[in-house]
Amino acid sequence: MANKTKLWYLQNFNFFETMKPSDMMDLENNTSMKAEKKKEIIYFPEEASDTIYFLKEGKVKISKILDDGRSTVMQILGPGEIFGESSLLGDEQHENIAEVIEDALICTIDKDIFTGMMMKNPGLTLRITRFIGWRLRHIENHVEDLVFKDAKQRIVSFLIRYIENFGKKMVDGWMVRPFISQQDIADLTAVSRQTASQTLNELKSGGLINFTRRFLSTSSLDKLREVSGD
Repeated sequence: MANKTKLWYLQNFNFFETMKPSDMMDLENNTSMKAEKKKEIIYFPEEASDTIYFLKEGKVKISKILDDGRSTVMQILGPGEIFGESSLLGDEQHENIAEVIEDALICTIDKDIFTGMMMKNPGLTLRITRFIGWRLRHIENHVEDLVFKDAKQRIVSFLIRYIENFGKKMVDGWMVRPFISQQDIADLTAVSRQTASQTLNELKSGGLINFTRRFLSTSSLDKLREVSGD
């Protein structure tokens, strides 16, 4: 990481492919880059929503605090994604909590400055708009899973998306490093931790997946899809 500059990370961020070199220099001058350790909180609910975050390395989970004080995980974000984007839609406060779950490198920029850049660059605006639309569809699919699928199907559907988003294609299947906690899986799929653990072990015993705290692997996503009902 020491040999990679902030500009290098920004240039390798897909959202900025259409920007001119001069605009990229302007972007670099207006962003800050910071390494965040696992379990660091990026923002809490009701804090001012005035910053856009670009996740370059690591993973961040977005959780919602329920009325009874419990939290439920809404999304797991990986490299190449933005968050805090609700401020672009007019939200003045965060509704969720953002927490680092794998050591991360994050670039930040003031919302108003970024909005000005979007106004000058239609290509950037189009990419951000499409991304927000994609994220909304992702959330809708998550809600549909919670409503229409049983516990096992929800967990398997999550595993498929997790592998597709963060995994690497290997000669003998797919591999993701590291794996997230069973509690996070339980929160994401609205099941108990015991149910999540039991289901993962059943899938492992059936030869559909293999996992430890350090990795998740599967030899066939198609076989997992047969179980998920997707």
